[in-house]
Amino acid sequence: MDTLIWTATNLIANFILPPTLFFGLMAFGLWQGKKKRWGRWLTVGSLVLFVLLSVGAVGRLLVQPFETASPPLDSARIRDLPRHGAMIVVLGGGRRLGAIEYPGGEALGPASLERSRYGARLAKMTGLPLSVSGGKPDGGNLSEAALMKDFIEAELKQPVAIVEDQSFDTRQNAQYIFARLAPLKIDTIVLVTDVLHMPRAARIFEALGMNVIPAPMDFRAGAALNVMDFLPSAEGLRLSRYVFHGLIGEVWYRARRAIAAAAR
Repeated sequence: MDTLIWTATNLIANFILPPTLFFGLMAFGLWQGKKKRWGRWLTVGSLVLFVLLSVGAVGRLLVQPFETASPPLDSARIRDLPRHGAMIVVLGGGRRLGAIEYPGGEALGPASLERSRYGARLAKMTGLPLSVSGGKPDGGNLSEAALMKDFIEAELKQPVAIVEDQSFDTRQNAQYIFARLAPLKIDTIVLVTDVLHMPRAARIFEALGMNVIPAPMDFRAGAALNVMDFLPSAEGLRLSRYVFHGLIGEVWYRARRAIAAAAR
């Protein structure tokens, strides 16, 4: 059932996110444009928005509010992190299937790789135990958590205390990690995930009664712009898509809470 829900959710999201959304709008506009002027305007408007959201500078502009709301941990805050009753929790961010250059045929995606690296860095700096969370919602043999553990221990030489490898989404990340930490009397987590994902992820963990210290990463809005950032690119579109993906996730999270509250 979890796999079916994950597949359906991602399929729906794909249709309301760029570029699929704009392709659909342009196709509909072209169809209607033969008879109605608004169809031609829809086609042109969709194309213009598609191009704008593919510009790296626009993507950074969209990211800016997230980065302002969730600043990175500075050195002073890292030194003041609690040393007892706390644990670093790294959330998975995807795998790369078909990675036949590796023995298991699977590898960490870029987001999971960077989150793991930053989580291990924090663990070395603070001495806090480290946990990783992420299942295999899109199939395969190795979970995100298993791949993160292998990378962190084998390549970064940092032990991993807890491996949660059953979750399919952020809500399950929180539920399953909470179930593992509660018997250990750990009620504070240093949460590692992308800055765009952090607000929603932190709220989900906090809703379970956990004290969350956000440790966001993958900042990019403050980087110096160059001429290539003002041209359409696949990377620019990817960044804009991720922003809208986060916004849709926030709406879905609030809707689920409202539905759950109404059902009580």
